[in-house]
Amino acid sequence: MTSAEEALRHAQRLLVITGAGASAESGIPTFRDPGGWWNTRSPEELATRRAFQRDPEEVWRWYDARRQIVARAQPNLTHRALAHAEAAGRLVEIVTQNVDDLHERSGSRRVVHVHGSIWRMRCIVEGTHFENRDVPLTALPPRCPRGHLARPDIVWWDEELDPSVVRRVDDIVDDRFDVALVIGTEATFDYIREWARRARAGGAQLIEMNPKETALTPFVDSRLAQPTGEALYGILASQSG
Repeated sequence: MTSAEEALRHAQRLLVITGAGASAESGIPTFRDPGGWWNTRSPEELATRRAFQRDPEEVWRWYDARRQIVARAQPNLTHRALAHAEAAGRLVEIVTQNVDDLHERSGSRRVVHVHGSIWRMRCIVEGTHFENRDVPLTALPPRCPRGHLARPDIVWWDEELDPSVVRRVDDIVDDRFDVALVIGTEATFDYIREWARRARAGGAQLIEMNPKETALTPFVDSRLAQPTGEALYGILASQSG
């Protein structure tokens, strides 16, 4: 067993940062790999405020298709391993870039979505948020309860993160962890690398799980290059802590 596996097996306080690769084993396409979401359309065409202002119905048709895929997907071994560790009494704080709810459906309770949720909408007039789980959507584009146009409550490519979410993650990252585990993200966003490195500076062993090297790789203490699900479940679920 490697030192990274030993650290994960015995860690009682885990910070976990997940990206699209964590949900890929559930059949949810990533943005960047062959066959992913951006294979035929660029992100600037659909996942931007500009695109929504130009053609909200087209953007919503794309998100409606994504919602249907997420609704059919089931938590995989990665999600289940983290939920198992939490159920066994470990502290597991999850910061995810994913907009699906597979972490929650697997049983994890401490999850922060930095890019929003595919099941939430926001009124473009009043700014109110509300949940909608209609699959497929009954109207395109959907409307708020008071009749105004709604948009996905998701951070688009031409938008900044919600400051309240950033503060929440900052507070989490500044706590002390035994291990900071980064799963299935290429870590192209500066804030993902910053959060991971801050956790390491606070005393956590920084471990990356990804079949390929990423922008974070030069900064980690160790990495596990195998596919995530089975490997992580074997480490975290084989021992309760």
